[in-house]
Amino acid sequence: MKVGYWLWGNVHNKPETGSSRIRGKWLINHWPESEELHYGRKYEAIIFQKVYEVEFAKLFDGVKILDVCDPDCLEAKIPFMEMVEACDVVTTSTDALRDVIQKWTKKPVITIPDRHDLDTFKGRKVHIGKAKEVCWFGYAHNSNPLKAVIPYLIENNLRLSIIAETPIEIAENPKEKTVDERYTKWKLDTLNDEILKSDFVVMPGSRDPNSRFKSNNKSIHSYLLGQPVATSVEELERYLDPKNRQEDADKNYEMAVRDYDVRLSVKFMQDLISKIRKEQNAKTSGR
Repeated sequence: MKVGYWLWGNVHNKPETGSSRIRGKWLINHWPESEELHYGRKYEAIIFQKVYEVEFAKLFDGVKILDVCDPDCLEAKIPFMEMVEACDVVTTSTDALRDVIQKWTKKPVITIPDRHDLDTFKGRKVHIGKAKEVCWFGYAHNSNPLKAVIPYLIENNLRLSIIAETPIEIAENPKEKTVDERYTKWKLDTLNDEILKSDFVVMPGSRDPNSRFKSNNKSIHSYLLGQPVATSVEELERYLDPKNRQEDADKNYEMAVRDYDVRLSVKFMQDLISKIRKEQNAKTSGR
C-alpha cells in the first residue's frame, strides 16, 4: 500500500520546518511504503500534514488523514472544519488539541505524540562540573518566557546560548545589565552539536493560552541528547550540580528512547490506515 505525505513544509517552501520533519519525514524514514507526496502518483492513503486542500480531499478515493500540531482550528482564514469533514480521521500531537477539535466534529480525533527518529541523535552529554552555560533553542517569536529567568542567570554567571533563526533581544531596556549571551543560527545539521555544548537546556513555561497545545518535542529532543531541561528557577538551581544533571538526564533518556521512538508512530499509523480501509470495504460490500 502506497502512502503519500502532503507536508506543510513543502507547500510553503520551508523544507526544514519542524512539524513536517517530526510528523512526516521522520516517519517516512522508517516506513518503506510511504513517501513525500508526488503529484500524479497513485496512493491508497494520503496524510495531509497541516495541508488544507479541501476539494482535493473530497475527490480523493482512499484513506484521508488530517494531521495537525497547532491550533489551526482557531484561525478564521483556514478552512479547518471543512477539511476535517472531508477526511476520515484527524490525528493531533497533544491531548489538549484533540479535546478542542473533538468538540466540533463526530469524526475520530486521535493523539499521536511528536516522536523522534533515534537514528539522528548521535551524541549524548556527560555532565561534569558546575554549570557555566545553559541553552535555549526554538523559534525567536517563542522566546519571551526566557525573560523570567534572566535575573537568575545573571546572578549565577550563567551564559545563555540561544539557537534560533534570528537573534533575540532579551533585555527590554538596552541600558539594563543583561545576560552573557551566545547566539547561533538554527541549522538542522548543527543543532544537536550546539545543544551539547551547553550544560543543560532551559525552557521556561509560557503564559500564552495557546501554549497548552504545544507538544513536549523540544524537551524530548533534549533528553535524547542526554540534556536535562529546566522549566523553573528551582530546576535551574538544581542543575548547577553535575550529579543532579546526570541523574535526571539518565532517567529522562531511558524514558525518551522507550516512549518516543518514531517507529511507534509508524506502527500506529499503519494500524490506523488498515482499520479505516477495513471499515471502508465493509461499507462498500454492504451496499
